Amino acid sequence: MISINSNSNNTQVSKFRDTGEQLCFQRFSNSWVALNSNPKGIIQFIGSFVFGSFPLNSYKSLFQNLFEQGYTIFVFRFPFNPLGFNHWRVATNLLQEEYKLRVEIIRFLTQNQEKYQNNLEIYLNDTNYYWLGHSLGCKYISLLEILSNDTNRRQLILQKSLGNRYNSKLKSCIKSVDVAREEAEQKITALLNQTININKFFIKDQPSIFLAPEISYTVTLNGITISTTNFIPRLNLLIYPNVRETKCMICQSTNLFNLTGIISFAQDFIARDDVSFLLKQLYRRRFTPPLHQELSGCHFEPNGMQIEHLGTCINQMFTELRQKIDVKPS
Repeated sequence: MISINSNSNNTQVSKFRDTGEQLCFQRFSNSWVALNSNPKGIIQFIGSFVFGSFPLNSYKSLFQNLFEQGYTIFVFRFPFNPLGFNHWRVATNLLQEEYKLRVEIIRFLTQNQEKYQNNLEIYLNDTNYYWLGHSLGCKYISLLEILSNDTNRRQLILQKSLGNRYNSKLKSCIKSVDVAREEAEQKITALLNQTININKFFIKDQPSIFLAPEISYTVTLNGITISTTNFIPRLNLLIYPNVRETKCMICQSTNLFNLTGIISFAQDFIARDDVSFLLKQLYRRRFTPPLHQELSGCHFEPNGMQIEHLGTCINQMFTELRQKIDVKPS
């Protein structure tokens, strides 16, 4: 059971249990942050539909485990909107929120130097930011990865995959991320009185792990894949980008998804086909074989209480992905 309190400056705090250093989530911007006093990385988490809308309760054991292993955790709230089919908007809002968090965290660290005096450089280094998604949350990370292509290649991929759905609204959506990044750079530069630059290629060179990735709204039973869009064909027109478009963009982003790992579950009938598709794509990328671990359990295993093995796998996979950043092409 999570208790939620308000401290004297109206910062909401959520506590799980006493463990050496206590896991404590504070509200920054529109998200929750658990600041580790000596972090080895920053995990940015986006969960599944419904469960991701109430992440502190739904993933509390997973967060506790990752915090104890030395990570600061940014928790983004999955938008609780059953009719919110514009996934581009959600993904770009996610990155804009991340930039806002960076500003607020840097401000907080400078105001609390006694406890966090050695941490500033960690939060200024783009490659220390990791992405962790569960289920549909993985799709948003995938879209950010696609947008991490250089400008010309990104435009070609979007035009080929989306056709006339690559319109002024999407272009404006992408531009808003650039504006948010520039604003964050200016604010952090002012706070530290030194020039700060944030990677303009979205989340390039930031490791990501997909837990039971779901991008196609399907269930596989007895070897037969059943898609919800078969029953509601209009969903393909409403979902933006839809399954075909998303897979097409991933296939074309051949120079990306190099720092992506997958953790799947043996009894998962929801994400099985998407795991298979993504693994085939990762085998075509720079580092082969791709990092993949299949654990026992079902699609919602990350929501459970007994997640020690899962937490260990996540930590090991992030460590291996992080080591690949500095590996130069042969």
